[in-house]
Amino acid sequence: MTPGTDKDITYILKNIPVFQGLSDSDYAEIIPLLKSETYPPGARIIKEGAHGDSMCAIVKGTVRVSKTDETGEDIPLETLYAESYFGEFSLVDNMPRSANVTSLEETELYRLEKKDFDELLLKNRRISAAFYKNCLEVTFSRFRNIISNFAFSQHDLRKKSTILEELNRDLSQARTIQNYFINRDLLDHEHSFLPGVRHSYIYKPCMEIGGDFLNVTQVGPGQASIIIADIMGHGITSALGTGVLKGAYSVSVQKMARKPVQLMKYLNAHFSEVISQLYATCYYALVDMKRKKITLAKAGHPHPLFWREGKKDFIEVECQGTGLGLVKKPVFGQVEYPVGPGDKLLFYTDGIIEQKNPKGAMYSESRLQNMFRDLIVRKSDDIVRQIHEDLTVFAGSAPIEDDITLFLLEF
Repeated sequence: MTPGTDKDITYILKNIPVFQGLSDSDYAEIIPLLKSETYPPGARIIKEGAHGDSMCAIVKGTVRVSKTDETGEDIPLETLYAESYFGEFSLVDNMPRSANVTSLEETELYRLEKKDFDELLLKNRRISAAFYKNCLEVTFSRFRNIISNFAFSQHDLRKKSTILEELNRDLSQARTIQNYFINRDLLDHEHSFLPGVRHSYIYKPCMEIGGDFLNVTQVGPGQASIIIADIMGHGITSALGTGVLKGAYSVSVQKMARKPVQLMKYLNAHFSEVISQLYATCYYALVDMKRKKITLAKAGHPHPLFWREGKKDFIEVECQGTGLGLVKKPVFGQVEYPVGPGDKLLFYTDGIIEQKNPKGAMYSESRLQNMFRDLIVRKSDDIVRQIHEDLTVFAGSAPIEDDITLFLLEF
């Protein structure tokens, strides 16, 4: 870091919204993570589209924020001065940079890298809870401002159109972030994330963005961690809840992947502290192909349908666990099963079994299980898609009422 007292650095951190409300001891834990950087006039500090892996706070100098149009011209957006900051949401989402940042004069700044901050969040739940709570408040504030501007400008059609375009851009960005939440890069890969395992999935939010969450993480040779979750409700509020759950899961999975009960307790505590007004259900699986085992833990979520090829039938999964965010000291259990050739596990959210048809009847778990069995017997090679097609036919003209997520493992 550049010379300067911890008091000066703490003052800078306190003025960044995502770090507000921390104690002096919390700021003292963040300060050693800051890296001092100096840029000459005209230096490109951040390039639009580059990988976002850090945030910056300006100590001295001035920078210009701009976007590049299709002709390659830099379009200025704003100028930032000392004690300003940029890139704070890169500490959450790892999304590509949305703009260029260029120094207009010699500029000194502190840079906080996501990988260093993630390690701190894992160790300090108090900082983690405050940080994600602040992120939610900042995001809600931005949406409120957009909606307020929309109401204020109802008299002017041109202004309304501009604001609607801004809302559409925000929703488009939200969809991009949602893809990050469900880890499409790995899930859509043509090869399996584990040898000897085939996977397929469907993720269908009932609105532009949704509250279902699906993520796969490789945690060791022949091992993968899988989580599927359903945040209460749907739309923007529940989508933000998936962000909180994704953040907590990301910073904890590598250390707790082999301790499902401990992981569930961590997610419950984090979820309760950050957004106490919401709750979530989730199911966790650790697939270990070296041992030919799968370990399962649940938090109020429907059990997966487990087809045992050797029995030519389903086996009943037995595991207890309360939904996340409901009680402070929940009890979670875990179970372990061997897996062999032909075995299949279908994870799902309740959006599929609770979907109604025009007569008000629900699709139900029994129909899902019967459909799954029939497709296995017929040796279908596209089970997930055909289940979704059956649901669509069943729903008919009835609106899709909730987010739908299906995730299938075939051994």
